[in-house]
Amino acid sequence: MPYEVSIGDIYFPGALVLVVMLLPLFGLLDFGLGRIGLYRRALHPSLLRVALFASIYCAALLLFLPHLS
Repeated sequence: MPYEVSIGDIYFPGALVLVVMLLPLFGLLDFGLGRIGLYRRALHPSLLRVALFASIYCAALLLFLPHLS
């Protein structure tokens, strides 16, 4: 993952681009988990949503970061 991405001569941090790319995936997972009723069983549904997004983000970072050797 590059540190900066240039879009129309504007530099964006690579982490911001990754967050924007992960939003549709998070939306699909959030919708699916809501449909099966997981959020009704959670003690704090908003905290569960934040934890889900943080987990997806960390997994994507591990996938896209160059391996340090």
